[in-house]
Formats: sequence, structure tokens, C-alpha cells
Amino acid sequence: MSLEFKENYFNYLKYSRKEILISRHVHESLKWASKVLHRDLLDGTKKSALDVGCAFGYGVNLLRSLGYDAWGIDVSSYSLVQGKKRLNENMFVACDTQESLPFKKKFDLVTCFEVLEHLNDPSRALQNMYDSTDGVVLCTTPNQTFEKIVKKILKDFDKTHINVKTPSQWKELICRTLQCKFVEIQCFVDSSFQVANASFYKSFQLPFGMETRIIIGK
Repeated sequence: MSLEFKENYFNYLKYSRKEILISRHVHESLKWASKVLHRDLLDGTKKSALDVGCAFGYGVNLLRSLGYDAWGIDVSSYSLVQGKKRLNENMFVACDTQESLPFKKKFDLVTCFEVLEHLNDPSRALQNMYDSTDGVVLCTTPNQTFEKIVKKILKDFDKTHINVKTPSQWKELICRTLQCKFVEIQCFVDSSFQVANASFYKSFQLPFGMETRIIIGK
């Protein structure tokens, strides 16, 4: 099954309006992983990072603001053009993480936010990401249990979500595929709200949260 992520797809999602929400999603995920690993992933000084499925580069920009030498890859050439325009820098490479990653170096951190559910072969993608780091792979992806409920209500959910799994299914796949030393998986929900002129964003751990966070460590 071949999926194309072109201009109409991102327009449908109103993706260009979501930079703040996506950046906060990335920041909260890094904060959670830092607590779990007892390692400050919010300090990227003298470290490198790769954001897989980077789209318009919102995650890359956030990682760079934290001090990382950050790069992004995506299968969508359209989205990478938008990223280059926005950041006025070329730190993006067009490639499919299910095939191979075109970097000789290994990164301290590899991130993959809301991408695994779009892939035909997430196990191959996870293997390639794991092989590309000397440190940590950090992913988020929808929770199948929650998404089933949403699909029943909406009846026409995102059809590009072709590989949504439960947290236990992800853990089984990762442990079967990778020879990793550490795996941590948590269900959570992102919440944004506004009080007066101030906006707030917080992630909450919930047993049946709509999202799944995954840490894979070496």
C-alpha cells in the first residue's frame, strides 16, 4: 500500500496551524523520557538528534532550540520544502525510514512523533532508527484501544493510520525485533487549555490514554 503525503493531505489536517501544539508535544515527550531515563534530554548541548517523519520541521526546530545538532527526514518532499522555507536552512533529507537512513554518523537521540501508525513495516523502521543511535529512540503513536472508539464515533478517521497498535503490541514487536536493553511504554493524553491570556499545555499519564509514548534505550 503506497501512501502519499502531499499538499492536500497537510491542508486537510491544517498542519501549518499546529506548530505550537506539536512543539509542546515534543517537549513534553522529552521531559517524560528524561524522568524515566534519569538523563536530561532537554539539554542538547554537544549532542546530535534525528527527527524521523519530521514533516514541516517543527520538531527539528524545537530540538535545535534545545542545543541539538538536529536533522530531519521525511518521505514527503512537499513537507520538506515547507520546512526549508520556514527555517531558511537545509537540515532535511527526503527518505523512507523503512528502507534505510542515509547517515554514516550515529545520533545521540532519534525521535519519531506520530509516524509509526502510517508505516507498512514499522518493525523495519524501528530497526533502522535503533541502528542509527548510540543512545535513545523516542516515539509517540496513537493507542489502538482509544482509536477504535474514535473510529466508531467518527466513522471516517485518518485513513493513513494503517498500523495502529496497543501499547502491549508495540512492546511485543520491539522486544521481538530489537536486541535492546531498555523499553518503556506509557499511555497518556495531551491537554491544552487557556486561562485569561495565558495558554497551558500538559501531558497526563492515563491507563487508557489516546496516545502511546515509547522509549527504546541502548
